[in-house]
Amino acid sequence: MYWTTKHVLVCNASHCTQKGANDVAMQLRREVLKRGLDDSIFVNTCGTIDLCDIGPNIVVYPDNVIYSGVTKNDVKALVDALVEDETLDRLKLDPQTPAEANRHAFYAEAVHPEPSRPAPEAVALAAKHGLDDAWLAEQQRRGFIARKPATDETPETISVTKKARARYGV
Repeated sequence: MYWTTKHVLVCNASHCTQKGANDVAMQLRREVLKRGLDDSIFVNTCGTIDLCDIGPNIVVYPDNVIYSGVTKNDVKALVDALVEDETLDRLKLDPQTPAEANRHAFYAEAVHPEPSRPAPEAVALAAKHGLDDAWLAEQQRRGFIARKPATDETPETISVTKKARARYGV
């Protein structure tokens, strides 16, 4: 265990990696080393934090901060914020940021009156909240929604899973 004041986790799950997460992690490690901060800031990669659609994502402990959409160009400012014990607000993800607010609004509406609905209705509801088919596919892959294929008797349905209901408090 490394006893540092900050532990920075860079998501390197497949979708974040496709968006440049490994480059961000490498640049972040280099910047920390270049400044001689490796005794106080530990940079590591991690598996998914279930936000890859808005990644690359970084979690900072013990600050309990999530940064989303981080690029290599953000690294110097991010390290400055870590050193100054501040938050880089332009990258910070919290319940009020548009991406998270849209997710919450979608899930809150999607569970009423039932957490399952015909797929075209779920797709339309996602679009109403600014979320596209790729977002729905990512949510399915991450276990936040489940698709049940159509049968001769029933249409294809999309259901909000217990994981999503717990995460978003709906």
